[in-house]
Amino acid sequence: MGQSSPNIVIANENANWGASRAKVRQATDFLREQGFSFSLSLAQYRGHARELAAAAAAQSVEKVVVIGGDGTLNEVLNGLCTSGHQHVPRIGIIPCGSSNDFCKSQGIPQDWQQACRTIIDGRTRDTDVGRAGSYHFLSASCLGYFADIAERSLRMRRFGGSLRYTIPALSVIVRMGSGWEMHVRADEREFHGRYGVLLVGNASRFGGLTMLPDARPDDGVLDCLLIEAGNRWEALHLLRLVYQKALERHKRVTRFQARSLTVSLDHPTRLCNDGEVYPELIRDIDYGVLPRRLRTIC
Repeated sequence: MGQSSPNIVIANENANWGASRAKVRQATDFLREQGFSFSLSLAQYRGHARELAAAAAAQSVEKVVVIGGDGTLNEVLNGLCTSGHQHVPRIGIIPCGSSNDFCKSQGIPQDWQQACRTIIDGRTRDTDVGRAGSYHFLSASCLGYFADIAERSLRMRRFGGSLRYTIPALSVIVRMGSGWEMHVRADEREFHGRYGVLLVGNASRFGGLTMLPDARPDDGVLDCLLIEAGNRWEALHLLRLVYQKALERHKRVTRFQARSLTVSLDHPTRLCNDGEVYPELIRDIDYGVLPRRLRTIC
């Protein structure tokens, strides 16, 4: 990575299972043609984009442009937030993942050429960052069955968008058990019961769908959903409500806002942030929000 350039492009040619390779070449050629000076770094392995972003923060670059999907963006976010440096570059995004949830929540163009023009001419928006334990997220974090669905979605190479999550959701519904006994303390409120899902959102979209229609990534709070464990027929009804952007209408769904949460479960679950599923299982975790921590170019 060159140290003289004020900007760095971190690109993941393996995003969307390798379908982004041509878009990386097209976008970087276009940026050069428009006079946008940058150094190009290709993420070679899982966690590499995080390392590159931390190095960019250390060099005090002006802009970090991410070419990839939600997973690549999540790695860059975590690299910037844990680098130990006060300087936070502005973030531009050229989406080429299977869902691109955060970009769609922010109104960032899905067309690569328009996204490039946005990076050059767009305005900067201060954006909240969610924290889940020692990890950070931009769109949402989840525990329970949603995390199981996300883990299965990583094998769905032939599908993109919401189908990548809907098909695994049907598989999880068929096999799901009685959920988790959860204790959640959210600011001054407490919830205790048997739940199948906890969704902690910073933006409106997650899993290729609009899960939290009113969530804003710049209001300093997290938008949360707790979904009680139910039978398979109720789960199918919940899935239909997701497509109608009306999940919170269901009697088993509780929606609330909080600046911080502490969560305890009676047995372990997976943790998923921005579609990335972590290998370790958790029973206790705390959530928080870093108000306007990131500057994104929209």
